[in-house]
Amino acid sequence: MIVSLERSGYHSPIDDFVDSLADRNLTFYASDMLSRKGCESMEDLLQALKRATEVCTSMHLPLRENIKVVFRSRGGEVVQDWRLSPMAYLLMVINADYHNDLVAHMQVEMAKRALHQY
Repeated sequence: MIVSLERSGYHSPIDDFVDSLADRNLTFYASDMLSRKGCESMEDLLQALKRATEVCTSMHLPLRENIKVVFRSRGGEVVQDWRLSPMAYLLMVINADYHNDLVAHMQVEMAKRALHQY
């Protein structure tokens, strides 16, 4: 089960439509990095997510199109998670701890793919 936090106040149909369009691109969960062992702890995940958020903010990329707080049921408990766009997920990987083998491998793979585009 997923529960999203909505902004308080009035939502126009246009706002709801724009939100639903943005939600379609949020195809990853931040917690995927924990389950795939890309982050060793919640602190590591939060640090990588914070850096990805800061990149989006500094580049004036709309957060509502890239990162959204959600609450999920896991093991009978409600836990906070984040839905991410593919770009935000990759930014999180780039900003995760490079000492982690999975993260280092993904970073090298992204660099190789970027170099092959030229």
